Order: sequence, then C-alpha cells, then structure tokens
Amino acid sequence: MKIIVISNYDVIREGIVSIIAKHDNISIQFIGETIKESMLMIKREMADVVMLNTNNDSEAELNLLDEIRALGINTKFIILDFCGSSKLFVKALKCGVQGYISGRSSEEEIVYVIDQVSRGKKYFDSCFVDYMVNENSYLTNKLELLTIREREILGEIAKGLSNRKISEEFSITEHTVKKHINHIFEKLNISDRTEAALYANKYGMVNK
Repeated sequence: MKIIVISNYDVIREGIVSIIAKHDNISIQFIGETIKESMLMIKREMADVVMLNTNNDSEAELNLLDEIRALGINTKFIILDFCGSSKLFVKALKCGVQGYISGRSSEEEIVYVIDQVSRGKKYFDSCFVDYMVNENSYLTNKLELLTIREREILGEIAKGLSNRKISEEFSITEHTVKKHINHIFEKLNISDRTEAALYANKYGMVNK
C-alpha cells in the first residue's frame, strides 16, 4: 500500500511517518506540507491513500479535494483532525473523504483506518459523528419509519454507492432507487446523502 503524508507541521509529519515506518505493507511515496504541493503526485495516482492533517485554516485545502474528485482520481483521503472542528468535518464529508479521525487517535487506530480505507471502506471517528448528530436534533432514531428496503438502501448510501450501483445491488431500476431515497429523506427529515451517511453511521447501519 502506497501513501502520501501531508501536514503543515513538522512534528505531525514525523509522527505519522514514524508510525507507518513500522509496517512493511505500507510505503511512503511522498511527504508534503500542502495538497497543492502534492497535487502532481495525487493526479498521477502515485499513492493509494493520502493522509492529510487539518487545522482551523484548512478549508481552502479541502476545496482542492473537489477538484481531485472531479478528475475521477481513485486515491482515497483520510483526515487527521487536531482541532476538533465540526465545520471541517462536514466540509470534508461533502468533499468525499473516506476517513476522518481525531489527532488523539492511537497508533493502532491510525493503522487500522489506513488499512480499511485502502480496501475501499469508510471510517469516521465516532466523536465527530456523535457531535454532529447531537447538534442536529432532527437526527433522532426514526428507523421504525423506514421500510426494510429503505433501511437497506440507507446503508448502501452510507457506503458511498451511487444510485446505479444500488440499483444493481438490489436488481431494481434507478428510478425506483430515487423514489426510495426521496422517501428516506422525507421520513428522516434530512436533505442530502451526507446527512444520510451520518445517520446510518450513528445507528450502526454500515457494515465495516
């Protein structure tokens, strides 16, 4: 597995590198201070995973992830957050990051998340998910309002599957998928797939 490490802080870069160096199955392709500085390597898909440290000034950095996603680049992104910003968490989710963890995470958890994300799975630290759910009272447990199929589709949305992939998964049309999603949004009083993913993660509807 190949990884790029990005942080404005020497001590954080060195800390992540020292953790990764202990594992033979992970190799560091590049170490940079910003996404912009690392963009050429990312666009060439020289790494499977990019681990990015964020701080209160990182919103502009995250905007570049939209550009990367628009290019169809398959590299996965993990955010290591030391500032505990709910604003950055939501921004990162909307930019399509696959992993988001606290800077206080243990070495074991960091390595676990790198492995999971590299396998195409998602991992969001529960402290951020719980915070967002608690801040938004509309995200109460209303699972009993959903049909079995709607629950299944909600779980697939949380995994990041497109409507087309969901239709293939359940052998139904994309039109039917859209109808189910509209019903899910109405019943849970949510407005987009990001909020749906938060809900599904909160209530353990995603198989890791």
